[in-house]
Amino acid sequence: MRKESEGVTENLLDSARKEFLQYGFHDASLRRISADSGVSTNSIYTRFGDKNGLFTAIVKEAADELMAIYSDSIKKAGEATDISRAEDAGDEGTDLVLEYIYRHQEEFKLIFCCSAGTEYETYFDRLAAKEEYYYKQFAKRFSDDGHPIDDFFIHVYCRNGWQYVYELITHDKSYEEAKEFMANVRAFNYAGWQAVIGMKF
Repeated sequence: MRKESEGVTENLLDSARKEFLQYGFHDASLRRISADSGVSTNSIYTRFGDKNGLFTAIVKEAADELMAIYSDSIKKAGEATDISRAEDAGDEGTDLVLEYIYRHQEEFKLIFCCSAGTEYETYFDRLAAKEEYYYKQFAKRFSDDGHPIDDFFIHVYCRNGWQYVYELITHDKSYEEAKEFMANVRAFNYAGWQAVIGMKF
């Protein structure tokens, strides 16, 4: 009976994932999910509480793990004793984040593109805020007196960094394409930071 129940739940989550990807959270229909999965709407409410609970069941594990991976990589970069070590830690963190997102591509497409109306509509903002905090510390530690860094510049830069990931996911770029793209972004950013903070990497 337990295996049967697990199979029903998996079918339901698969149907819900398809529905949210096609219509977004706001316009997704529990009736369509019910019809596609063969699970009654009453059973959906019993299992997940409401449509929001169903969406959360699909994305929560991936969202929490990515936030943990990213927080750890930012912490390591922030603890670096020199700019080269900060660069290496940042590169490693970017690689880990990109690899994880591509292993859970559907979940992050849901989070980035289909989550308006859920708690995950601010997920992008929370990631950017973590990066912004680190880059403010980075600029304070490594820029010289002749190159003061404006906080607004860092704010926009960090949001733009996550915009790259958003574009890769929404344009269905392959993992190999994404790695090549981010390598180019990395080279571009290093040259830019060299000019902005007046320091060589």
